[in-house]
Amino acid sequence: MTISAIKPSGNGIPPNVIGIGWMVASTFVAVSTHAMIRHVAEGEMHAFEVAFFYNLFTLPIILPLIARNGSGILRTRRHGLMFVRAVLHLSSMLFFYVGLTLAPLAAASALTFLAPLFAVILAALFLREGFSARRWIALAVGIAGMLIIVRPGPAALDSGALYFVGAASLWGAVLVIIKFMSRTESSATIISWMALMMTPLALLPALFVWTTPHWTDIAWLAAAGFLGAFAQWALTQALKTGSTNAVMPIDFLRLVWGALIGFAIFTEIPDIYTWVGGAVIFGSSMWLTWRERVAARLSGAGVP
Repeated sequence: MTISAIKPSGNGIPPNVIGIGWMVASTFVAVSTHAMIRHVAEGEMHAFEVAFFYNLFTLPIILPLIARNGSGILRTRRHGLMFVRAVLHLSSMLFFYVGLTLAPLAAASALTFLAPLFAVILAALFLREGFSARRWIALAVGIAGMLIIVRPGPAALDSGALYFVGAASLWGAVLVIIKFMSRTESSATIISWMALMMTPLALLPALFVWTTPHWTDIAWLAAAGFLGAFAQWALTQALKTGSTNAVMPIDFLRLVWGALIGFAIFTEIPDIYTWVGGAVIFGSSMWLTWRERVAARLSGAGVP
């Protein structure tokens, strides 16, 4: 933890407290958007069409950014990788949205904790970051947590949970691509190309299941698109303001919000396996994040 994270800001509030506040807001709003999307997807509109409109409503947020910064923001030599990233991101979204119609919100929140672990595997394979003992341990524990939730077996197999596992694995791949591209591309360039590519790509699967949307569904999805953008911004503010080791444990609130919102709106009661499995997955991800930071700090200090 840095001194700046402990020292109070100009308004007398320690930066870590502010960061935690942003993280609480980010987790709650993110799970709330999932509830909105599920509400629409459980009606007459298919999850694929929901994904298209969600992406469509991100354009009014991204296009002003492009207009303000000019065409230079779109300058890149990695068009192919941008396309692959958009395809994987959209595929992850489609898996996740279909899963929302089949499994409780709490399970969705718990299984998304797998994404960082999948990212570690793929980074080791494609970015040649290596597989240390701590990564093997975190991966094994994370998989154990996944099995606790999914409980593979003829009687307990949950297809909705499997969709979430697929979404998390694809999102892990997206995280690795973003990490690789961030070496040469700005965040604004990556985000702009994502929005411009994903909207037309999302239209293709939506056309096969298209139904005329009701205006209330459009309103829900517009709200979800706006709030989803806010959740990402709040997450960025949390990581920017507070220290990672103070802010990231709050991410576990996604499981709590998923359980509370799922009960309040969809009368869902998550079982003990979801809580235990989610805690195991989250714990392994947090432990790995902490160990990676310690290892990086020791390496920078010349400690073998």
